[in-house]
Amino acid sequence: MQLIARDDVQPFVGADKSIIRELASPGNSGVTRHSLAEIRHPPGTASEEHYHTEAEEVYYVIEGHGGVCVDGETRNIGPGDVVVITPGQRHKVWQEGEGDLVLLVTCVPAYSVEEVVFTE
Repeated sequence: MQLIARDDVQPFVGADKSIIRELASPGNSGVTRHSLAEIRHPPGTASEEHYHTEAEEVYYVIEGHGGVCVDGETRNIGPGDVVVITPGQRHKVWQEGEGDLVLLVTCVPAYSVEEVVFTE
């Protein structure tokens, strides 16, 4: 068993100004086929539209509110919502209202920048 304390994981700032903690991935844990990250979007931030050539992604909203657009379909998201994104689906997420939008994001196979295609 491996126990990783969230606060022991060094966050980094993504190009979109989101704050990312890679909680479990092949690079920092014993997992080999998937990854789990906490992504925090401060007020006024949004991801760039993109898709994954291989990875399935699942977003779980922990706190805050925002929006998500997947293949042109836009929805509001908030705590407890789950967004499922399959390979090839163009998507982006953004924060709305007060407070940060905080997501747990899992990718199978594990997140790899090499299989991300930006469309904006």
